[in-house]
Amino acid sequence: MNSGVIWITGFSAAGKTAVGRQVQSQLLEAGQPSIFLDGDDLRSILGNNWGYERDQRVELAKVYFRLCSHLSSQGYAVVISAVAMYDEVVQWMRRHIPRSLQIYLRVPEDERRARDQETKKLYGSIGDVARLYDEPAAADVVIDNHGGVSPADSAALIVEAFLNTAWRSPDMGRTAHWSSYYSKGAAPSSPSPFAMAVAEKLSPRPITLLEVGCGNGRDSIFFGRQGHRVVGIDLSAQAIENCEANKGDIDAEFRSGRLPELPSLQNGKFDAVYSRFVLHAMPLAEEVETLEAVHRSLKPGGQLFIECRSINDPMARLGEVISPTERIHGHYRRFIVRDDLLRRLEVVGFDVVHSLEAKGLAVHKDDDPTVIRVEARK
Repeated sequence: MNSGVIWITGFSAAGKTAVGRQVQSQLLEAGQPSIFLDGDDLRSILGNNWGYERDQRVELAKVYFRLCSHLSSQGYAVVISAVAMYDEVVQWMRRHIPRSLQIYLRVPEDERRARDQETKKLYGSIGDVARLYDEPAAADVVIDNHGGVSPADSAALIVEAFLNTAWRSPDMGRTAHWSSYYSKGAAPSSPSPFAMAVAEKLSPRPITLLEVGCGNGRDSIFFGRQGHRVVGIDLSAQAIENCEANKGDIDAEFRSGRLPELPSLQNGKFDAVYSRFVLHAMPLAEEVETLEAVHRSLKPGGQLFIECRSINDPMARLGEVISPTERIHGHYRRFIVRDDLLRRLEVVGFDVVHSLEAKGLAVHKDDDPTVIRVEARK
């Protein structure tokens, strides 16, 4: 099954609604749970609380796509027929929705005007619609929806593209945010309370430890000063530069990248893997890939230590809603459901030794988040 968002766009009278209905019908026939939404219906359902100026149209479009993302994250292919052709809307969708396609139905203006005379009669009142929108310059699929092409024909092309797309993992704005954050040198330099708690559970003899999401190296450097051999990785190249500048003479190596894309670290040589405040900074699919890579990185009997923000953290109710567990509040976070995380760890092949969910464990300035701590073994 393929969940995701199919956005069918085009100027008024391009045939979006008819094609959208056909797409949903064909998806259902293929066994894919799907939902169909129409922009005009949504505006009415939401109470017509937005006007028709560009900024109001853009904000309403983002409301549409936040709803689409929320539904698709629960296993549905969401088909939405809506104009919403604004560059900032396309950028938002591609940055925040993991599986999304923009479909542009291209129809000559004279054909659209002729169709409009038989239906909504909008062109007579709004004039040149091209001036109201940004015609897509890089739609994922462009279909000439005229000249004898039926809604079913266009829908078949869309369904084929949706079912056969190699989906990208969206950045969620993370690269830009963390590069800016670490370039400012705002991160604490002293070891976290979690690192100090984990240090008590590590062997007193030197071990090899991998930190996934090492940030500025505060905890990696702490473990290195305890006499352990440390490898730290982080998606932010700026963070890795900071680590190298701060590590001193400890036995540590730092690399930029995602663990699933660093095969040399997945050879079962680590005694322990440590990850603090990282799982909630990545989409679910990326978390699963990372946990699988962590399992490959550890020796038999190796330890895994995780700390992450819980779905019960008050911050989980702030910001833009992307899915039932994802928010944009300053930056992207996916708040973790403890039981779900424990199940995912067991599926990968870990034995959960201990788990805890509480406040008071990761206090920083005025922030006292509800966090989950997990200790597991391979």
